[in-house]
Amino acid sequence: MQHGYSRLYRARTMSAWVTDCPNPFTGRTVPLSFRFHVAMAGALGLGGNLLDWSAGERAEAAALVARYKEVRPVVQQGLQYGLDGHGVQYTRGERTVVLAWRLTPAHAQPAAPLRLRGLDPGARYRDEDTGRVHHGAVLMAHGLPLDLPRQDWTGTLVRPRRCD
Repeated sequence: MQHGYSRLYRARTMSAWVTDCPNPFTGRTVPLSFRFHVAMAGALGLGGNLLDWSAGERAEAAALVARYKEVRPVVQQGLQYGLDGHGVQYTRGERTVVLAWRLTPAHAQPAAPLRLRGLDPGARYRDEDTGRVHHGAVLMAHGLPLDLPRQDWTGTLVRPRRCD
């Protein structure tokens, strides 16, 4: 649903909720970090009963909410690009935010690099978390390498920032 909605409307108009697990309708259990990474692609909201969450889950949620607050201006006000069906990119000025996720890996294969869009091919971009530097042309032609665990329901948030 988010994918189709985001084709027409900006992320700030889409409420995206992190809810309790297991899902009361399907019984599916999905990691908290995955639920957050998917919900961060819109206006993040918490719809679960926090009193039922463990202390570890509440601490993880607090860290993920703080991380969302850091990227919220880029997500809600930046240009949005859909990326090969398993990610979304937001760019605002020199900042870029990439949210990527994987439902199930094919035969435990590593995640394929995610080709970014709308960057300056002649510029360099530094990952704000790892410090790794990427060239814009490489990010758009070859893709951003994703360090996703080889398991079901994984996601990540990457922040490449233009550095020259």
